[in-house]
Amino acid sequence: MKRGAFLLYILSCLTGVFFCWNLVVREVRAGIASDQAFEGVTWEKILEDDLEGAGGIVQSMCVTDEYIICMENYAEATGEPDIVKAYYRNDTDENGDPVERYALAKRVQETDYEHANGMAYNPNTNEIAVALYTSYDPANRGCIYLMDADTLQYKSKLQIASDYNILGIDYDEENDRYVIQTDAAGGYSFKILDSSFQIIEDLGQYAGTAKGENFQDLCVSGDYIINFPLTLNMGIGDYINMYSISRKTLVSEAQLDFQFENVVMDEPEAIAELEPGVFLAAVNVQYTDGRRTVCLYKTMVPYEFDVGAEDKSDRNVDNTAENGSESGKVNDRERSDDTKKNGSVLKNALRVVFCILFVLLAVFLMYSRHVALERERQRKRDRARRERERIFMEEMADESEDRL
Repeated sequence: MKRGAFLLYILSCLTGVFFCWNLVVREVRAGIASDQAFEGVTWEKILEDDLEGAGGIVQSMCVTDEYIICMENYAEATGEPDIVKAYYRNDTDENGDPVERYALAKRVQETDYEHANGMAYNPNTNEIAVALYTSYDPANRGCIYLMDADTLQYKSKLQIASDYNILGIDYDEENDRYVIQTDAAGGYSFKILDSSFQIIEDLGQYAGTAKGENFQDLCVSGDYIINFPLTLNMGIGDYINMYSISRKTLVSEAQLDFQFENVVMDEPEAIAELEPGVFLAAVNVQYTDGRRTVCLYKTMVPYEFDVGAEDKSDRNVDNTAENGSESGKVNDRERSDDTKKNGSVLKNALRVVFCILFVLLAVFLMYSRHVALERERQRKRDRARRERERIFMEEMADESEDRL
């Protein structure tokens, strides 16, 4: 009976260790709160930079740990190299030295990336995939270019397909996969690629499902694919589309208001997620005085965390704040990011310590129980030995009396 209880105790300890391990390694899933997340959002301009080419347009953007990277299509269909610029994302550089956030950090102009309509950063490979969209060079049909994320220099070329070009691309880090959108020849369909750029799922055609005559670059956030439709010169304003990957359908198209002043032309080109629920939009503008620039705008949308084993009070970001909230709320969130991250790291560290202590305690109790059982067995053996000795001595005494 005691042996069975001991085995049950060991099983309970192992179950406890497994539970604690799950507390540490369990991922916290999060996502945009609703299909209407971009309705009525307020956009804050955080950066403006002059376009360099006479007809230059920033076509795509992506975000790395250190930089916000933009690609200016310097001169369409001329073979001239395009301009890749990296702006500091943080107020310190990779060496920890202080820098001005959003200031220009790097500029490279070495490679012609065709139309350069999309970019996606993969932190696992430290590469940026560039969706060309056009193939003025027939050898580029259906191809993407790969760029080193540190040097911003061209590395290699991969062909995804031969019957369409790649319009937009993003990397889904949570699932280690890419999402692309094809051009009109492919029906503007979304496709899922594995980390080796092999097509693993076709989400279907989306031609004619949204406002606009074409699409810009895309961004993946949880179950959503987000992009801007091309509505330039249509006289209907700017829009942002949200598609559901699981439902395989367009779920919303919200009108945008960047609150331009003295602007005669604007074209939203790219969108990227800077932080959970915080998005950047790259918008090309032309002013009444003829000046042409690219502006980066930031907004925050309602965001939810599926806390699982986590404490909701710590994990739930108060994004029930209306999307029409002041830009200061975005700044407040930014200022609290480090605190939240440090708190999360501390909690995980405490959980690791707790698990280690739990395991040590379990081992100690198991050892103590084992020692106690051995002592009990030894006492039983000693009693049995003494009893045998007593019986032996009594028998010896009886034999002696018989002899007498």
